[in-house]
Amino acid sequence: MKIHRKTLEFLGTRNGIRLVAAIAAVIVWFAIRAATSNATLITDIPLAIQPPPDWSVVACSSKTIDVAFLGTRDDLRYLNRELIKATVDARGHEDNQPFTVVLGAAHINAPGSARIDFIRPAAITLRLDREITKQVPVKVETQNLLPDGYEIEKTVVTPATVELSGPAQILDEVESISTVPVDLDGRIRSINKRRIQLVPGENFADVQIDPPAVTLDLAIVERSVSTLFPDMPILPMLAPGRALRMEIEPDVATLTVKGRPELMKTLAAEDLRLFVDVTEISGAQSSELPLRAVLPNGITLVRTEPSTVNVRLKD
Repeated sequence: MKIHRKTLEFLGTRNGIRLVAAIAAVIVWFAIRAATSNATLITDIPLAIQPPPDWSVVACSSKTIDVAFLGTRDDLRYLNRELIKATVDARGHEDNQPFTVVLGAAHINAPGSARIDFIRPAAITLRLDREITKQVPVKVETQNLLPDGYEIEKTVVTPATVELSGPAQILDEVESISTVPVDLDGRIRSINKRRIQLVPGENFADVQIDPPAVTLDLAIVERSVSTLFPDMPILPMLAPGRALRMEIEPDVATLTVKGRPELMKTLAAEDLRLFVDVTEISGAQSSELPLRAVLPNGITLVRTEPSTVNVRLKD
């Protein structure tokens, strides 16, 4: 009884009151901690980087982060990935050397009163680069081969160059940009594509292409070779039943023809004819008339030298 009475007497003193208050504070602290120590982990939160004007992020060690929160059930109830913003302000960093940012509560904006327990990863490594623009030519890529006997005569790309905008370190090494491959298998007619897409190069995630597509005109022709036949005699073409005396100056010409290689291999001068049409002239007049050619099937006239001759009728 004496101990119980002494205890009550002590608790009534100033020091006793202080002891009771301290014990009560500890009990309340543990109660509050228990009520506010519910935990939740929000994963794969997108990490936004703010570079300086005219700069861009070319490397980041992590594009998302995980954040663990502590709080009451009400604090944690409405937390979700869409409502949490993770941002790193790199506007004061203007060089292209890698640097590290330690992540903390200042980088996280979340609704409610929940507190951050930890962030994973705790730090990220960044590298920035200047934004530039560059004009580069468009290169047409093809796949497979044209059928035998056909070839590409001309390729026209519109526009012939496009503008790239992006990090300087990436664009400094870019000399051209290619189209998606054009399949030539079985093609015997020319190709016209109005919106053929351009293929981004490696590390082009932050590069803008303007325009992103071009027009392609690709002319396909039959493959041919040309052959020159010199000193070909020039023959007059007369009306039926008519005989004329005439002079043709010059009386020989050089004939150039073209055709598929297999035809040209067997072509001889005897297979060709040069003539001048004199059916419309009369009297002793002199006329400048064009040369014409009679050629086998599959052979095309390139030119005659000369292209005209002088014809004078004799009495």
